Formats: sequence, structure tokens, C-alpha cells
Amino acid sequence: MFDRYHIVREDLHRLYGGRVPADTIDSVLDEEIAAAEQRATVDTFLPVMVSRVAADRLESAFGAEAPAHARPEVLFVSASNAGRSQLAAVITHHLADEEVFVRAIGLAPTGAVDANVLEVMEQRGLSSDACYLEAIKARTVHRANVIVLMGVDQAPDLPGDRYVHWTIEDPVGKSITDIHRIADQIEDRVRDLLTELGVLVSAAA
Repeated sequence: MFDRYHIVREDLHRLYGGRVPADTIDSVLDEEIAAAEQRATVDTFLPVMVSRVAADRLESAFGAEAPAHARPEVLFVSASNAGRSQLAAVITHHLADEEVFVRAIGLAPTGAVDANVLEVMEQRGLSSDACYLEAIKARTVHRANVIVLMGVDQAPDLPGDRYVHWTIEDPVGKSITDIHRIADQIEDRVRDLLTELGVLVSAAA
């Protein structure tokens, strides 16, 4: 029922996620979706209407705390979205907390994260909840501040202010030891990127 509201949900988290608890954003949106679905006779423009009402509620409740500008957006791109891009996204989320809106995509995605990569995330205290496996469509995605390409020459047809290439070994199929080494390299790059974006590393990281 909520699939077609995925972009609306992302928009609200992108705009308010740095100041409003994620579960509050989800709760407000889910309530408005349920109410709109119940009373609607024509549902063509429901996502737009729901987005406006939910945003109004969040503005009313948290307007003084809502950020004046959206958080920086970073998009990590790899071939399979099973290793490098996921590590980068999860590490970014861990270091920046909610101060950066981060996603990961693959040009030929496998739909799952490599098992050893997940194991390394756990060993490093990284939450795999930050893994991003959703498909992204050019016509619905917001412009990223930075699009990071890892192991791919082809740039995705997605809007970005800046494209950068990171030469990072593919961790898929590698040993736990090798993946830790690769994760160290990615973390160094992510820290540098956050500094460029003016984002402070979370005290909990």
C-alpha cells in the first residue's frame, strides 16, 4: 500500500531527518497515507497531497527545529551495490549520523549485500540497517551534492553537482581480513568527504 509513497518518505526524511526523529516522520506520514487512502475517490494525485499535508504537520510541530536547508546528499555507486557502495553508505551514516542524506546504488545490482561484507559491518559496530537497496529513478531523485563512483566508468543518469571517482578494491568475495582493509580505505575517504562538505563526525562514531 505504501510503495508509491517511497519518494515522499525519502523527501521528508531528507528535509527533516536532521532534526526530527525518524520514527516521528514515519508515523506522521503513515497516518496521512491511511487517512488519504480511506477518503479518496480518485487517487492519481494522492502522493502529492499526502506530502503537503505531512510536511505541514511537521512544520507546525517542529518548524522551529527544522533545518533551513536540506542536508548534504551523497550517492555512492558501484557495479553490484553489494560491497563498496554499501560499506561507504553505512560508514557515512555511522560517522555523520543524520547530518547527511546518503544512498547507494548499483549499475547492475544483485539485490543483496555480500555476506562477508555484512559480517565486517557487524564486527566494526556498523548497523546494516543503513544499507540501501532501493532502486532509484532519474525522474524522481533529488540532485546529490556528490556522486561517488567506485569501480565503474559509466556515470548513472542521475543529477549531481559533482562526480568523483574512488579507486577502491571490490570487497565482494574477499576474506574478512581483506574486507576490513578495504573498509579502512573507504572510511578514510568518507572522513575526507565529510570534511569537504563541512559535516562534523558524530561524537558517537
